[in-house]
Amino acid sequence: MGIRMGRQARHHWYALYMAVQAQLDSYQGNDSINLVIRKLADEQGYDAKVVSRMLKAGNFLNRIAGPLTPEQVGCGYAHIELLERLHQLDTEAAISILQATLANQQTLQTLRETNERYTKAVGTPTSTTRARARSRVAEHERICGEVLEASGPGFFGYLEGELIKVTRSELFSQFYMIQQGGVPKVAIFVRVGDTSRKEEKAAGDLLKLASLVRPYLEKVWFIFPHGSSLAHELTFYAHRLKALGKWLYLGTLSEDGVSVEPFHDRGKTLEREIFGWSDPLGWEGVNVKSKRRTSGSFHRDSSKNSEKT
Repeated sequence: MGIRMGRQARHHWYALYMAVQAQLDSYQGNDSINLVIRKLADEQGYDAKVVSRMLKAGNFLNRIAGPLTPEQVGCGYAHIELLERLHQLDTEAAISILQATLANQQTLQTLRETNERYTKAVGTPTSTTRARARSRVAEHERICGEVLEASGPGFFGYLEGELIKVTRSELFSQFYMIQQGGVPKVAIFVRVGDTSRKEEKAAGDLLKLASLVRPYLEKVWFIFPHGSSLAHELTFYAHRLKALGKWLYLGTLSEDGVSVEPFHDRGKTLEREIFGWSDPLGWEGVNVKSKRRTSGSFHRDSSKNSEKT
């Protein structure tokens, strides 16, 4: 397989995550990711499913807290799994207890109860929740407007271009545009994400918007808040469709909100390879004549179309 980790005593889960993740990042063989993980897990004396859970928890922790040392992670991976669920329900709530969780000051029972409380809150939309969401969108748009003005067209590769805020368009919602020599070059969409919708659906809708804009401009950008999980989801879709970095670009605000940072994190892509993923161009249907269920993909090179009994 071209990859080897020596057998050693069991150690902290985050240290194991770092070691296995480093091996996966550098792996250049032909085996599937799942097979590689099974072999590495066996060498370490762990069940492959447990190692996969550690990888998922470690990747999530890195996304919201940055690279850490094992000494900084005083809790178990199960604590981080529950924190990730909370993050999906309420990002601010999860971030607010991140340090306490890392310091092992949050029990599993407490985290479960917190998840249950926020699950009920999300399941019962209120005017307060909607107002908070509107306020979050407005604040992100305001900050992005200031950052884009300060960055200028040069940040996007057009030193002689001009930045325009498009306030009316029959086809596209409000966005920013860079044109150079009177020719539209870049569309820049400022987005936050909607916690009431699944991120897969939200990312799919953004991809449709980008595809609709693409014939008319050279580049399409989306700018998300710092730490946005939707950015990870859209990165996976864009990577799968071979659009990322070619005509579709993603960015997030810096942590201090004074600049735009190009987004390149592909942790979600690896995560999907480990746990299974849905093809953004996949489809399912029923054969009108035989009544058999059938599925496939709109990828032109796809040979996976099949019928099921």
